[in-house]
Amino acid sequence: MNVNTRDGVQPFVGEDGSIIRELASPHNSDLSGHSLAEIRHPPGTASQEHYHTEAEEVYYVIAGHGGVRVDGETREIKQGDVVVIVPGQHHKVWQKGEGDLVLLVTCAPAYSVEEVVFTE
Repeated sequence: MNVNTRDGVQPFVGEDGSIIRELASPHNSDLSGHSLAEIRHPPGTASQEHYHTEAEEVYYVIAGHGGVRVDGETREIKQGDVVVIVPGQHHKVWQKGEGDLVLLVTCAPAYSVEEVVFTE
């Protein structure tokens, strides 16, 4: 059994300025088929548009406000919203307003940089 604590996972800063905590993945647990991360977008930050060749991805908004674009369709997102992204869908997320946009993000299969294609 693996038990990780959020505060026990060292965050790192992504190229887009987001703060990422890989909460459970093949890198730090017995998982092999999916991963779970907290991604925090401070004011003024946005992800780079990209798509996954294999992974299904789900964003659950824990806190804050922002926007998401999936295959050209843009929506506002806020605490409690869930965004489902399937392989091949181009997507981007950004923070808006006050405070950080905080997402709980799952990927199945587990996130792997090798299967991500950046489009901007």
